[in-house]
Amino acid sequence: MGMDYRNEMEKSMLSAEARQKFDELVALLAAERYGPNGPPIDTTFAEIEQFGHQTGRMLGRSLDEHLTHQHAEHFQEASCPTCGASGESDAAENKKTRPLQTQDGKIPLAEPALHCPTCDRDFFPSAERSCD
Repeated sequence: MGMDYRNEMEKSMLSAEARQKFDELVALLAAERYGPNGPPIDTTFAEIEQFGHQTGRMLGRSLDEHLTHQHAEHFQEASCPTCGASGESDAAENKKTRPLQTQDGKIPLAEPALHCPTCDRDFFPSAERSCD
């Protein structure tokens, strides 16, 4: 895989270590699909491209799921949208999961449910921001 065809933005997105691991992952996935000798001679470019797109979508969903999980950790307390009182998360298990449609397919989105002691209601502080 030649670096000549990668644009400058793509090259600068990853550190040298991450780029190396990414290239290793690409080689591993290619070997997983086509074996150590690569695609058979009768494989079309369309088949290779389709595998690339399927794998890219899988990577996209995995990154989205990982990052949204990390992002949800920022929402441990927030103001109640009804009364403005401070709502807090009781525990890590107080998360609700719902399917979220991304450009690459559905992922489970775990959102912290906060509780308002004044209104005695649960709310999701990330709900207003999740679709920006």
